Amino acid sequence: MRCNVCGADNLEGAAYCEDCGARLPMAAAQPTQEASQSSVAPTPVSVAPVPTPVAPVEVAAPPVEAFEAPQPIPTPPPVPADPAPAAPAAGPTACPACGAQNLPGVAFCEDCGASLSDAPSTGAAVSPPVHYDAVPVATPAVTAPPVAHTSRPRLIHTSGREFPLEKDTILLGRRSPVDGIFPEVDLTDYDTDSYISRRHGRITRHETGYVYEDLGSSNGSWVNGNKLQAHIQQPLGEGISLRLGKTEMVVRLS
Repeated sequence: MRCNVCGADNLEGAAYCEDCGARLPMAAAQPTQEASQSSVAPTPVSVAPVPTPVAPVEVAAPPVEAFEAPQPIPTPPPVPADPAPAAPAAGPTACPACGAQNLPGVAFCEDCGASLSDAPSTGAAVSPPVHYDAVPVATPAVTAPPVAHTSRPRLIHTSGREFPLEKDTILLGRRSPVDGIFPEVDLTDYDTDSYISRRHGRITRHETGYVYEDLGSSNGSWVNGNKLQAHIQQPLGEGISLRLGKTEMVVRLS
């Protein structure tokens, strides 16, 4: 079958031209139609031209301008503050209690001692303070309670060691654990040459005071430098010196 557009030969029964793609005239199904078509001249069929594909046009993107950081806004220079007015020179301060004039800056009145924190300054020239005779205030006398005086009789060794006289009968000598002798006034540590006997002397307390008796010691006893006879009681008073062998002590009864 021939194409009416381009004249190309196509297979029988084809509907479109294999070269140009135009629609081919349909073959007559019946003899009457073929006869009528043979007598009638074919009418040219207009075929719309196939559009030619157009290549896409590349559009150049506008150049990107470089980003510039914003410039810092300059800070205006500080406005100089008005100078503070000079404080007026402070004048003397009048005491609100007694009226005395005090020097500037003084916290308490020099006359009466009142606080000047709330007192206004007069601003006048400083005048010498006026002194008033202070009125003496009678202060009640405080009487201390009497101190109870208690006597504490004792013997004081020349080294400062004290031996209290608290019992009615007090033995003086050197200790001897073997013999069971433990005197109240133990002078063992002070009699390095053993001049004191184990039972050297005895002090007895009476109602009238204290008396000393030598118990027949080997090296004797002395009161105020006087040697005593054995078994003879000698009264002891305040400040009396008592010597056993070569060991000296002083009697203190108060």
